[in-house]
Amino acid sequence: MNDRPRDPLRPRGFEETQELRRQISQDFPKPAKKEEEDDELSPLKKLNHKLGVYLSPKTTSISDDEQKRKIGVIITTIIIITLVISAYYFIIYEPSQEQLSLAKTTKLNELHDLYSGALTTSPNAMMLESKINDAHSPEEIETINILTPATKDWKSFHKKSIATNQDKYNRTMAVYENESKNTIMPISQATKILNENDAIILSKIKFEEPNTVSVPILISRLQAGAGLVSVGSVVDIYNNHNSTADNYTSNSTSPEISGCTVLSIMRYEENGDIDSEYSKTKMIVKGNNTNPHENTKGFSSDVLEMIKGAIANGYDENETFDMLKDYGVKLSNYERQINLGDLDAQYMLLIETPQDKVNYVLNNMDDIVLTIPTSEAPDWMVKEISSTYQN
Repeated sequence: MNDRPRDPLRPRGFEETQELRRQISQDFPKPAKKEEEDDELSPLKKLNHKLGVYLSPKTTSISDDEQKRKIGVIITTIIIITLVISAYYFIIYEPSQEQLSLAKTTKLNELHDLYSGALTTSPNAMMLESKINDAHSPEEIETINILTPATKDWKSFHKKSIATNQDKYNRTMAVYENESKNTIMPISQATKILNENDAIILSKIKFEEPNTVSVPILISRLQAGAGLVSVGSVVDIYNNHNSTADNYTSNSTSPEISGCTVLSIMRYEENGDIDSEYSKTKMIVKGNNTNPHENTKGFSSDVLEMIKGAIANGYDENETFDMLKDYGVKLSNYERQINLGDLDAQYMLLIETPQDKVNYVLNNMDDIVLTIPTSEAPDWMVKEISSTYQN
């Protein structure tokens, strides 16, 4: 009997319980786990095991054939992926990028054509260019409208330009940059051009204040509109030069200068010489007697000498000027009406032209031809054209 005093922290009978547990463990040992249970792996562990074979081949012993087969599979897979990517790039991606690039270039060229000159750096031009560059497909680019905003911007710009570039005669001058052509016109006509055209035309025009001078030219009747132009006529100047020398060509169908005003016209002095005789004969026969009667009237004058006489108070000046007013124009009109005239007549005209065109007019005096636009036609021309097309 153990007389050792009991530990106060242990409950009564603790030692007996522990002794009983040891005895049971010795008499009934736990069965050992089966080997096959140790080899059983969950599906996740099996997957990890297979991945370990590929990713850590050194830690797993595999045969050479198996290793070659797996390497072949990897290489084949890489080749197939490369071929697919290459085919996609060359067959689909690259052509689509080329189409997109071509569409962008075409649209940008259109933008720069319509937004040129003074509107090159306008806010709308910058916005449209950014929109084109950010587009992802040709279809998206095609939907970008440039003409409408460009037309609106050009009309707004030209409206202000016309208002600030007019002379004291309420005219302005349209300068066609690509054609090197100047046209002097009233403000109403400039406004009409502005309202009837879009940016394709308006982008090629600028309006300037007319800077004109009067240029005297000596030309033939053929060059002077058949001699039927009159003071105040608005004419266009064409070039009838047929030679291709000196790098000059005359293939243009547009006038070299438009809207020129005829300020004065002079014929040669000999066209004012008048020497006419009118004779009327009557024969009366009575039997063997014949009595001829002749009535002759003659007139001889010099128009210029009459004017000189009027100036020197030899004639009534007012009466003389009323009688001879527009003598040259009347003469040309009568010649037109009777289909007979002096085709060799020469004319000295004073023409209002833009200052930068003076040298052109003087250097090409032998080749220029004055034409009368039907929009500025004289009354007789309007009458003839109207009677022709009335039926």
